[in-house]
Amino acid sequence: MSEIDSNDSAKSEIDVLFEKLDDSDILEKKKAIFKIGEKKIAKAVPKLISLLKNDKDSVVRNSAARAIGKIGDREHLDQIMDALIEALGDEDYYVRVNACWGLGKIKDSRAIPHLVKMVDPDQRVYTMGEQTAESTTGEQASVKLKEEGMKFSDVIIESIKALGKIKDPKGLPALIEALKDESDGSVRCAAALAMGQIKDESAVPYLIEALDDKYWYVRRDAAKALSKLKEKSVKAAPMLARKMTDMYDEVREYSLKALLTIGKPAATEIFKLFLNNPQNEKLQKFISKNLTKQDMGGILKDLIESERNPNKKQIYEEYLVKLATN
Repeated sequence: MSEIDSNDSAKSEIDVLFEKLDDSDILEKKKAIFKIGEKKIAKAVPKLISLLKNDKDSVVRNSAARAIGKIGDREHLDQIMDALIEALGDEDYYVRVNACWGLGKIKDSRAIPHLVKMVDPDQRVYTMGEQTAESTTGEQASVKLKEEGMKFSDVIIESIKALGKIKDPKGLPALIEALKDESDGSVRCAAALAMGQIKDESAVPYLIEALDDKYWYVRRDAAKALSKLKEKSVKAAPMLARKMTDMYDEVREYSLKALLTIGKPAATEIFKLFLNNPQNEKLQKFISKNLTKQDMGGILKDLIESERNPNKKQIYEEYLVKLATN
């Protein structure tokens, strides 16, 4: 038999897995925890909680946190929530990471105030060569370590992702603060994407600001988030249109997608883009499907009245004439 000893042939696989949860071999114990999580064996939850709370080995606690999150058994939900929330204070960095991950899988809003505490720059650790510290936060790290070493924001990012998965607007204030985290673009990316999952209109001004982030991948993810908000993102339409000149393809791609998902409320910006790039098939499709001749005429008249650039004004006037004669 593959991973179950022949001596155990009379036992069920589940029985053998349960026995291995007490194995002195850490690797065997970890493998058993992994399999129990994958198979979502709910009756193992009390034992996994015990391992998460009490096992001396951080790898075992780490694996138990992840397995509990995967199982997410409703019968033991209160105990699971208590255990994972307690594990957010574990001394091991990666146990904290997987406790956040587990809470994100369960998606229970009771976790929000505890996850919010993890969206904190002091959850970031710094390492450089042999110099590392489990509790080396931004406050404690030396200047050299912070400037030249590697920074790890896994706890922050995983807690942000969990808040996004829970989809409760109560998590937004912490995400807004994370979107201002100048130390790590990956944190800002995670915050933007989580805002998109929550889909609350109050996030829009902060996502608009993030469209001007110094890193292209943050700009891209801000546009992705705005596309999730659809028509709630209408105030972002002018900035999204401007991002169509961004030097990075993915920023342009997702900015256009966001505009098109906003739909007709963004018709003026979409039509202006179409006039500058009439060969774009996505713009063509949107115009033909969503705008009547009367809609286009009204947009053009408004543009002619408000436009101060004579060259652009001429383009709008010529297209209006063309529209009237077709």
